[in-house]
Amino acid sequence: MKIKTFALSSLALATMAATAPAFADDEWVDVYGKIMVTLDKVDNDGGDDQWEVNSNASRFGIKGKGEAGSLEAFYQLEWEVDVSDSSKSSDDHIKSRNQIVGVRGGFGEVFVGRHDTPTKKLQKKIDLFGDLSGDIKYTFNGEERADNIVQYTTPKMGGFKAKLAFVPGEQTDVNDGLADGTSLALEYKTGDLNLGVSFDSDIEGTDVDTMRAMAQYKMGDWQFGLMLQDTEVASGESFDGTMASVKYSMGDSALKLQLIDSDIWQSGVAKAKYGSQTSIGYDRKLGKKTTFFTYYTMGEVAESGLDDSIFGLGLVQKF
Repeated sequence: MKIKTFALSSLALATMAATAPAFADDEWVDVYGKIMVTLDKVDNDGGDDQWEVNSNASRFGIKGKGEAGSLEAFYQLEWEVDVSDSSKSSDDHIKSRNQIVGVRGGFGEVFVGRHDTPTKKLQKKIDLFGDLSGDIKYTFNGEERADNIVQYTTPKMGGFKAKLAFVPGEQTDVNDGLADGTSLALEYKTGDLNLGVSFDSDIEGTDVDTMRAMAQYKMGDWQFGLMLQDTEVASGESFDGTMASVKYSMGDSALKLQLIDSDIWQSGVAKAKYGSQTSIGYDRKLGKKTTFFTYYTMGEVAESGLDDSIFGLGLVQKF
């Protein structure tokens, strides 16, 4: 067995060595990922407590770039994988995330495929509990990963950058235009201050418009975030939401607090579950790519008015 293992290892190393020169200095391929697993104590809507092991958007992917004439080509293929529950169907066990191909140059960059909309990406790192039960997606709408997306990003100009994405409907009986859905974001960065505003039209459905504004500021060991959002539906009714977060870093440790309040769940088109959420957390870096964390999230269930609460211990391992 040891001889076979040694032989296979030697063959793999020889193959890697033989293929390595195929990549020029301006070309590279990176295999990456993140495993985030939590042990959670869950109290759902006033029911009995239960303990769960959860995989929180753990993922793996490849990305790379290479020369394309006078331009640079780039690509990304990423999947979410559930590392805790094998009982789920294959559709739930492995899911497609951002998967794109594009080119960039002095004009900016263009890509096509499946990707987070400019509105979703505008949140930056304001959402301190992303992929956990305190994720903004449980209280806000606008957190869309769009299929069939075409996106253009401008070069940075004096701290400004714009992103414009359009999504063909591909349903001739309903939508047949090139830009049936659009998402536009304008960002400005100067020093430790980030500002942004975005507008989605018909991304989540016909006659659904969402405007989002955000501000993020770092001051020494402190990071402050604020997000405001307004969604208008076909009936003309408007629904809004507010999120504020603060993070205090202490060397390899960090304390986090996040507050969200929204009535967007009343719109009837949002995927939101909660009307409000409060989350607190503590992170401790154990290494460059390893982090231990603990958190507590309480959310008011929009329809019942009862509270969900989750206490969790977790580990993040990146590669």
